[in-house]
Amino acid sequence: MLVRPMVGRWELPRIEAIASRESRRLALLPVPGLSGSLQQDLGRDALEVEISGSLYGDEARDAFLKELRTAFLAGDPVDFVADIVNESELEQVLIVGFALEETAAIADEFRYRLLLREYTEPPEPPATGLADDFGLDVDADLGLDVDLGLDLLDIAGLLGDVPEIGDLLAPIQPAAQGLKDALAGAGDLLSPLASIFD
Repeated sequence: MLVRPMVGRWELPRIEAIASRESRRLALLPVPGLSGSLQQDLGRDALEVEISGSLYGDEARDAFLKELRTAFLAGDPVDFVADIVNESELEQVLIVGFALEETAAIADEFRYRLLLREYTEPPEPPATGLADDFGLDVDADLGLDVDLGLDLLDIAGLLGDVPEIGDLLAPIQPAAQGLKDALAGAGDLLSPLASIFD
C-alpha cells in the first residue's frame, strides 16, 4: 500500500521526486607502513530525505509557504511518513532547508525542494551532584537534615575531638629574642661610615 509523504499533519503537494541518503561515519586512521588506512566505524549519520515538487498558482504557493515556514521557523521535530523510509525506523525529522523557484518557462508554476534530516532525541544531561540530589548521600551518611540548609550545620561539631594546638610561635621566641639582642649593636658599628659619607 502506498503512503503519501506527510510532514507532521501536512501532506506535501504534487511531489515529483523523493530521495533518501544514508551514510556511515568512518574515521580513517593512517598507519605508517600499512597499505591503506584503518577504518573505525563511528556509527551512521542522520538519514536525509530530499523532496522536490511543483505548485501551480499564487494561492497554492502562499499556502505551501505558510505551512512550511511555520514548521521551519519553529525548529521543532515533526513526524514524517513516506514509503521510501519504511525500513529505516525514521519517525521524526527536522526541516533543514527549503528552496522555492519560479521560472518564466511555465506561467504560475513554482518548483520547491525540501531537505529533511532525521531527528534523534538527545540524551539526558548527567547529574551535576548539586541541587535536589546533593543532600541525599550527605543526609544518609551524616544523619543531617540537609533540606533545612547548610547554614544550620555545626561544622565545628562535626570535626570531633581535635587536640589543642596552642601558641605556634612559643618554641621560637627565645631564638628570636637572641637575634634581636645580637642585632641591637649593629647600628653602632655603621656610625663611622655615616660620618664619611655625610
